[in-house]
Amino acid sequence: MIEVPFTLDEIVARPYALMRRVHRISVPIVPKIRLDGLEVDLIEQRVRAGGKDLSLTPIQQTLLYLLAANAGKVLSREELLTSIWGGEFEIESNVVDRHVRELRVKLGDDWRTPQFIETVPGKGYRFSPQHAPALQSEAAK
Repeated sequence: MIEVPFTLDEIVARPYALMRRVHRISVPIVPKIRLDGLEVDLIEQRVRAGGKDLSLTPIQQTLLYLLAANAGKVLSREELLTSIWGGEFEIESNVVDRHVRELRVKLGDDWRTPQFIETVPGKGYRFSPQHAPALQSEAAK
């Protein structure tokens, strides 16, 4: 049986625990991320794009948060699998690809000319580097 974390605290805590263990760095949890035209709020469990609320599943919201929090950095499928599902899936699994595809549809993002999520062939996905310098948190305001 595969367990998927659906409680918000576990969904948020997993990637940070992984970063602490693997990279030996302490990263503060920023509950609200704002990038050009996009806001991901973990506390309110809300995502807004272009001024309208998007209806995302907890997995899609977590995926978007991980990508946005690491804007400009390529995250491999394996890193995303481990962060979200705890590495319970086989590496060949296309679950990440499916969720990215569904997330792009909800964001109105075209994979050929992405505004938000880019595919880096053979490596994984990244939140568009054009948004990286604009990354800001509520704590920074």
